[in-house]
Amino acid sequence: MYKVFLIEDEIVIREALERMIPWNEYGFELVGKAKDGEIALPMIRKTKPDVLITDIKMPFMDGLTLSGIVKKEIPEIRIVIVSGYDDFEYARKAIALGVDDYLLKPIAKADFVRVLQKIQKDFEEKGKQQDYYEKFEQEIKKYENHSRRDFFELLVTKHADLPEIYDRAEKLSIDIMAESYNLVFFSLAESRDTDTIDQEYSQRAADVQKQIDDTLQKEKNLYMFRNQTFSYVLLLTGDVENIQAHTEHCVKLLQDILEKDQSGLEWIVCASKPVERLSQMPDCYKEGMQLFAYRYFGYSHVISQDMVPMGESQSRDNEIEDLVSVDSNVVNPAIVQNFLCNGLENEVAGFVENYLQMVGESALKSKMFRQYILLNIHFCIVSFLQKLGYEKDVVDHSLLEASGMGRPLDHDKIAASISGALKQAIQLREEKSKGKYQNVLQNAVQYMEENFADENLTLNTVACVANVSANHFSAMFSQKMGQTFIEYLTSLRMNRAKELLRCTDKRSGEIALEVGYKDSHYFSFLFKKTQGCTPSEYRNQGAVS
Repeated sequence: MYKVFLIEDEIVIREALERMIPWNEYGFELVGKAKDGEIALPMIRKTKPDVLITDIKMPFMDGLTLSGIVKKEIPEIRIVIVSGYDDFEYARKAIALGVDDYLLKPIAKADFVRVLQKIQKDFEEKGKQQDYYEKFEQEIKKYENHSRRDFFELLVTKHADLPEIYDRAEKLSIDIMAESYNLVFFSLAESRDTDTIDQEYSQRAADVQKQIDDTLQKEKNLYMFRNQTFSYVLLLTGDVENIQAHTEHCVKLLQDILEKDQSGLEWIVCASKPVERLSQMPDCYKEGMQLFAYRYFGYSHVISQDMVPMGESQSRDNEIEDLVSVDSNVVNPAIVQNFLCNGLENEVAGFVENYLQMVGESALKSKMFRQYILLNIHFCIVSFLQKLGYEKDVVDHSLLEASGMGRPLDHDKIAASISGALKQAIQLREEKSKGKYQNVLQNAVQYMEENFADENLTLNTVACVANVSANHFSAMFSQKMGQTFIEYLTSLRMNRAKELLRCTDKRSGEIALEVGYKDSHYFSFLFKKTQGCTPSEYRNQGAVS
């Protein structure tokens, strides 16, 4: 129902107009009436009508003055002027104010109905356009946006140029102005053996990811970015006093969705600590990533600051600990194997730092135990690379050399040795996968080019055909193609649509169906949005040339 407010200073005419129209039958509800503009204005501010029907000549405040005030406060309101004066000057002023129609007394019911039906049709068209716009925005947000990813990398980079951050945020319609900020990290994947390098397609993971996407799109002051190949990060903005509550709310949202899944998916959620300046975002990101890295050490689900071990200097005043107190889980080869399969090169430093922190500085002073740790990591790397098809001679031997030194190594040298070996292994892993994923991408693009007219074609469909996890495929596609999956699919459809518009006499509705859009109106909206003109205008341009 669209709300209507009626203003007429003559009570007889006002009541006649009220009785003349069966409002509900035409989709309208009369929410208020008044005898002049001065009385009506506070009532209009309270009821927020969709349509204002007002006489022009009234005591205290005339209809044109009222219309000007109301139009400024409620820009989307539709205004119909009613007057007994057939005066061009009134009509001219009414048009200048953005009045939708102008009726002369005495008013015939048919004319009144015609005006209302026209307004109703305009509302419906506007509603459809808004629906189309929201649908388009949701489709774009479903998949990684390359520009948004670049913006996020800039945001969490030390010494980033703040004016550039603000400029990019404005272009991406990201409201970055706030008193406080925080980051929430999460990832989910099919449960698998640590020896498995590739993530195959999982419908269960895709369904849960869609549920997360749909839920987060409804949240305010929240922006989601792809963090790494298998993880995402949420940027939260808010006031200083509510940012922590906002953080806890988002963590709980994710936790509720992921805990309801009973299929055995592996998932992690954690949050950094709020900061009050954009210039502090790199530190916020670093702290969050250090916490997020504990997923490689067997921590699962929600990781909080109080769950992970404190640094030795903070918790035990550098007292020498007995090796018996070392957690045996830390030396589990599965930890290193898991990182080698899933970790990225830029995660190495954080992983090594956390790993050594959990081992303990005192334990590493023991030559026997230090040798055990370094050899354990070395042979994990050897085994991993052999499974990829590499020979032993490609393996970095710095860990073997470090393990054989008699004198104690300081923390930095141990960390550097482990980091160098892990980085080399990850580089070799990525090199080995390049050829495979190039073929995957070529097959996926070929499938899209052959099936873009299928209205049910989605990223999940193509990822399933390629047998690659939806998250991995989305990241890989954007990185290699320079645009998102939905952007590429839309361009395929629009290029075919332009060909059909130029070379055939098919109607727009027929072309929409032929390129994968059941709704011809949505097709027209998308065409104008992406090509800058309507389908008919594009066809006429071709005819002229």
